[in-house]
Amino acid sequence: MKLAHETALRQTTGLKQTLGLEARRAIGFLSLSNTDLTELLREAASDNPVLRLRLPPVVSNPVEAEAQGPSLSAHVLAQLPRLVPRAPDQRVALALAEALDGAGFVTQPLDQIAARLGCTVARVAQVLRALQQIEPRGLFARSLAECLALQLAERGPIDPEMQRVLDHLPSLAGGGVAALAVRTGVSDARLAMHLAQLRDLDPRPAAAFAQDLAATRVPDLIFSCEAGIWQALLNPETLPQAWLDPALLGTIPRGSALSHNRQQARHLLRALDQRNRALLALGAVLARAQAGFLAQGAAVLAPLTMRQVAQEIGMHESSVGRMVNSGSARTPAGIVPLRAFFSRPASRSEEGTATSAAAVIARLQALIAAETTALSDAALCDVLGAAGVQISRRVVAKYRAQAGIPPAHLRRGR
Repeated sequence: MKLAHETALRQTTGLKQTLGLEARRAIGFLSLSNTDLTELLREAASDNPVLRLRLPPVVSNPVEAEAQGPSLSAHVLAQLPRLVPRAPDQRVALALAEALDGAGFVTQPLDQIAARLGCTVARVAQVLRALQQIEPRGLFARSLAECLALQLAERGPIDPEMQRVLDHLPSLAGGGVAALAVRTGVSDARLAMHLAQLRDLDPRPAAAFAQDLAATRVPDLIFSCEAGIWQALLNPETLPQAWLDPALLGTIPRGSALSHNRQQARHLLRALDQRNRALLALGAVLARAQAGFLAQGAAVLAPLTMRQVAQEIGMHESSVGRMVNSGSARTPAGIVPLRAFFSRPASRSEEGTATSAAAVIARLQALIAAETTALSDAALCDVLGAAGVQISRRVVAKYRAQAGIPPAHLRRGR
């Protein structure tokens, strides 16, 4: 046997977790909402025995939700393009969908929804009527009586006697059948027949759907005001928590598969922490810059761009854009996308105060909602100018069209 030394070159491929990959993972986390982030962490924890995960309450039992069938929000979103084909109206439809409770009823007054969106109550009511054609009938009702009326109307015209029963239905709970008979003036025999017909209807049209563990938009941030100062907090109801299993940390030999899993888990936790801190920093800027918007609505939204926020928190504009595009926030007016906090300036007064485009649109909607005679674009331009908003008639026409408001000659026809 002859012994000899040999030198050979061998080329192998492998994936090594570097700071570059970790940074890219942190950037990728910025584009995830809390709900999407939970799903990603759930998959990572299933493959990594060192990683432990606590799911937020709204998604703590996904298997049970899947067993119940499709969710109400998924059903509504699937039907929305057919019921509400116009893109401007779909924004109103989403706000109405967010107001649905577990029975399928709209729980917020239409005037509050209109004020939050900066549109007229008539427009919200028009979109609501379109949504009420969804199956099963009774969804998007504002009361039990309206829910039952929608189901009756599908079968045919509602006779005046039944309509009186529906109008006075709340008296049934307070005084029983006798009180309802007095209020409606319907005989006992006829009233018993009408009530039997109503019992065949479904008072909870959303009961067949899985309970929505996540709303149409699940807020990632919560804005609240204390002592006149607005602040932003991460939403604990939707934010997952992850950590390393302490029972395994001291027993992992170096170079083992568990050691590799521990390294991967640490990189993931650092990326998660960077994402949460970046989201909080964004929320702090929004709370400070848009305090008026949080307190009074879109009519006082200040001009704000993602570039300004990026400079303030020391991030790239594209990273801020990722968070804004995927995130939403709970405000006193309801759940809104983070994009609603941003708007470019539309005009600047003589004192140098800028007005955002969103605020101009909200003012236009308020002016047109309150008009007794249809105002032309030139007249609207003059009214806004008197209030300190200096924009041209052409810009007024552009913003009016963006809001889905017809010109003056069409509004006169209405």
